[in-house]
Amino acid sequence: MTSKPLPPHGSLSRHKWHGCKCRTCYDGYNEWQRQHHAAKRGNTYNKLVDAEPVRQHILQLQAAGISTTKLAKHLGYHPANITSFVRPPGVGRPRKRRTNPETAARILAVTTADIIPGTIDATGTRRRIQALAAIGWPLVRLGPIIGIHPGWVDDLLKKEVTSGQTAHSVRLAFERLGNSSPERHGVSKASAKRARRRAASLRWAPPKYWARFPDAIDDPHFTPEYGLSKADLLAEEATFLVTVAGLTRTEAAIRLGKDRTYVDRVLGPRGPQSALGTAA
Repeated sequence: MTSKPLPPHGSLSRHKWHGCKCRTCYDGYNEWQRQHHAAKRGNTYNKLVDAEPVRQHILQLQAAGISTTKLAKHLGYHPANITSFVRPPGVGRPRKRRTNPETAARILAVTTADIIPGTIDATGTRRRIQALAAIGWPLVRLGPIIGIHPGWVDDLLKKEVTSGQTAHSVRLAFERLGNSSPERHGVSKASAKRARRRAASLRWAPPKYWARFPDAIDDPHFTPEYGLSKADLLAEEATFLVTVAGLTRTEAAIRLGKDRTYVDRVLGPRGPQSALGTAA
């Protein structure tokens, strides 16, 4: 059984409820006491404010790739203090609707630039650029929008990792342009047509496809099936069953409800069967 991580040092709960007596926790507790008594003297104690702006800000940070855990760590809060703004903390416990002004001000003051990581996986960045190309955006036109040299956009499609700031800029461009027509932004019809043609030949999925899988665009383990015919999907499944799952060609054919000749035709006479040495 795994235990939940303790709140960070300096937080009220770490000192008050978990008994930590380190200097950081004492200083944090003393600061809380000063603010607590100052609020009482100023008659602002317990005057709560609407938490909806805080919730929306947290959702925007999440959309930019900043998790509630990262935000909580940045602010020195327990993660539950942040997630309770977004979703109910438990059965029978509603999502936080009001909060104290100090907490609201601290969360609202956080920007993506404060927490964006140095480098991250580039899967989502590549897919967002490809999606914009699929609706007609030439890559060179995306450069100024993203904030990089136009010639570097194509290079992003070849990278396995990218900077957090670049990923954030591409995400913003995707959200801004994903439902727009390039021609209405000054892109010529010929350029838009060339971009769409290239994207179609490479089976780059458009924004509407990714809208069906909102959590998958950044997932490197998710394989998009956009542009694949039923025959293509069956062929990929046959290849997976033989090369990865380790089934024989006969077993793969039975699993797919096909004849053995179908699997042979997909994999070829000198395909994975001979490489694995396991086919019947």
